[in-house]
Amino acid sequence: MKAALYIRVSTEEQAQHGYSLAAQEEKLSAYALSQDWEIVQVYRDEGRSAKDLKREQLQRMLTDLKDGLFDVVLVYRLDRLTRSVLDLYELLNIFDQYGVKFKSATEVYDTTTAIGRLFITLVAALAQWERENLAERVKFGMLKKASLGEWMGGIVPYGYTLEGSSFRIIKHEADIVKKIFKMAKSKGMDAISKSLNAENCRTRKGFNWSGFTVHYILRNPVYTGRFRYNEGSGKTDRPLEDQRIFESELIDPIVTENEFWEVQKILDARKSKKGKALTGKYYFTSVLLCGKCGASMTGTAYKYKEKNGETRVTKYYRCSNKIKSGDCAMPQIQESRLAEEIIRTFNDLTENWFSKPQAKQIADSNADRKAAARELDNVKKTINKYKLMFINDLIDMEELNNQLAALKIKQKNLEEGWSRVPDQDDTAKLSPGELENMIYHFKAVWDIADDEERKKLITSIFSEIVIDARVKSPCGPGTSKHFWIVSAK
Repeated sequence: MKAALYIRVSTEEQAQHGYSLAAQEEKLSAYALSQDWEIVQVYRDEGRSAKDLKREQLQRMLTDLKDGLFDVVLVYRLDRLTRSVLDLYELLNIFDQYGVKFKSATEVYDTTTAIGRLFITLVAALAQWERENLAERVKFGMLKKASLGEWMGGIVPYGYTLEGSSFRIIKHEADIVKKIFKMAKSKGMDAISKSLNAENCRTRKGFNWSGFTVHYILRNPVYTGRFRYNEGSGKTDRPLEDQRIFESELIDPIVTENEFWEVQKILDARKSKKGKALTGKYYFTSVLLCGKCGASMTGTAYKYKEKNGETRVTKYYRCSNKIKSGDCAMPQIQESRLAEEIIRTFNDLTENWFSKPQAKQIADSNADRKAAARELDNVKKTINKYKLMFINDLIDMEELNNQLAALKIKQKNLEEGWSRVPDQDDTAKLSPGELENMIYHFKAVWDIADDEERKKLITSIFSEIVIDARVKSPCGPGTSKHFWIVSAK
């Protein structure tokens, strides 16, 4: 009878139990000799788990099996072949289909009878249970390490180096991380990566920056001194509030919590406004609204040939609702004329922003933020207290998780109040004095500012500008439209 030997080890098993490939092959060869079997092929999967059938040598064996190369498959133990009941059924069906027997050198199986199939299925079920139980214990251990602020392993984040169990800052990399967070307040991912590459900044491995790499850094809470553990891959794309994040004393923060959460709110706002409204080259896309339907106005540009042969680019704003469905009669408005109208009416738009009641309201808001900061500090101290109780075995993991769940929600709410990003009713966290000073110097700054600075100036002062225009106003490029500013916040 022609026999095929299948042997497999994982690194951990080889180290702990001595199931080396050579040892398995030696015992299987002796067994085959005792049965007077001819060994026609040996299939070796080294460092591969038996959790599934995606193993190179196993697949090669199944291909040769279908070609009739051998009559029996011999393994040292059943768990060398598979640890999954479903995979075992699949393999046994393939063996039966092609008339190939299955034998274990250390276990007694007879796959030709019903009782033999039942026995081998029970053994495979136990092997699967052992693997899943081990996985649960590993997850529990990893979660405990994370809750204690310990590193769970993996690639050390950009900006840090690992010294023992602690993270130490690499200064030149940390400077780039800080620059990325600063640029993220006014630029998109691709613009940041292009800027870094233009300055000859490179990643740790010497590659160019990409938008994806920049995004990963901006969404990683490690830069505030926190680890995250999500029990599986692909979960870091979820909102941060849905991820498990743990404070750690092993990491020196590179950016402040205030700056980190400010950037998170900005990134979330960009997602809701579909991309480049907050970072593009158009001054008003993030604040300009159509006075006819309330939809946002988006930017577009037309190129014109001058008589001297030069190309001139003129920017316009169009109602997004009109673009999508044509249900709005709002004509497109030229950006330069809109800017002129903003400047002409600027004093009228902002003159009532600093009445005494409003100044008092902003001052009261600042006082509330200071109170929230004190409360946030108390919440963090309470979280550390419960972690210390867990370390000293005064409470168990279940109680720790129950206590931390409520405290984390409270911490998140307080942090949102502490570091707010401008919304429809907020003014970019500027104090009354700062905002008044910016408004006072608006026209002078506008004249010397570039496109990016002008956009930042508009979004710092305004959260909403509503414009309207005549319905029968011409809509072709280059034509003048009569419009007016309805309101501004």
